[in-house]
Amino acid sequence: MSFFSPYPGRAMFVAFVVLLLSLPAPSAGDQLLCAGANGKYSPNSTYLTSLRSLADELTARAMNSHSATGTAGTGSNDKVYGAVLCRGDSTGADCSGRLREAFGRTIDADSTGAAACALHKDVALYSELYQLRFSDEDFLSASSNAPEWVDGTNLNLVPAADARQFDELVAKLTRSLAEAAAAQPDRYATADVPWSSRESERTVYGLAQCMQDMPPERCRACLNGVGAEIRRRIGSSKMGGAIHGARCTLRYETGTQFFTEAATGQRKGHALLIIATVYSLSVVCTRLLFCVLYIIRRRKRGKQFNKFHALMMIVATNSLPSDLISCNN
Repeated sequence: MSFFSPYPGRAMFVAFVVLLLSLPAPSAGDQLLCAGANGKYSPNSTYLTSLRSLADELTARAMNSHSATGTAGTGSNDKVYGAVLCRGDSTGADCSGRLREAFGRTIDADSTGAAACALHKDVALYSELYQLRFSDEDFLSASSNAPEWVDGTNLNLVPAADARQFDELVAKLTRSLAEAAAAQPDRYATADVPWSSRESERTVYGLAQCMQDMPPERCRACLNGVGAEIRRRIGSSKMGGAIHGARCTLRYETGTQFFTEAATGQRKGHALLIIATVYSLSVVCTRLLFCVLYIIRRRKRGKQFNKFHALMMIVATNSLPSDLISCNN
């Protein structure tokens, strides 16, 4: 019996697929950051005891509010500060489950010394759906959003001729999101805006979120600070990106709705209020202008036309009369 396949190309393809399926699953995009200057703790220290206690407390509280901050320990050597955040469209059970698993991986790995940030006192873990940070320094009372993770989620470029318009649209979107998130009790907002390029028409989606315990002005300042850095840190005309920080996070994507609509409809409306209002006013003004021009045209031809009736019909029905639309003489 021959061991050579009569279809070598097909055999190689099958072998390649089998190899891919046998490889471990790729990372979900988690980013682990640790500050070496803060030092390390020992596996059996009181700092680790405080850290475990704080992790349990924050995970339980985040189930109801999607974010939580707190401290544990009393002495200078065992006090730990912590913060957790889940994306606003996640469920409570999903949020607590992800955080519990993340804390478990981080703390257990630290105890065995097997992780990149093993036994570090200051650690931040960022993901698309959740994040956590703990430290022996009080970062909760500071205004800094450090450490930040810049994630270029879609590095494709818009056409060069449309780059300036696209960057301006993203800047306006992020400013609207900052205002909307700061005004919400849970400090979370999403939005989308249409964008037309020379090649196609797409939608740009955005999301902004702060820790829920942040006052509105601090949340707004944090998000505006992040938004002002998007073009420089992610890059001009890039179609998607995110900046995750210890206190707030901001993300936009072109053509991909990455958040759940059902949980964010009301917040989305707040974020787009200014854009929708400007658009509506422009439509109304355009219709009134056409109406006035039509009246002038009719008067010049000596025909009777009830201006008051026409204007009232436009205002009441938000549409033009059929004869006005067709411009019949």
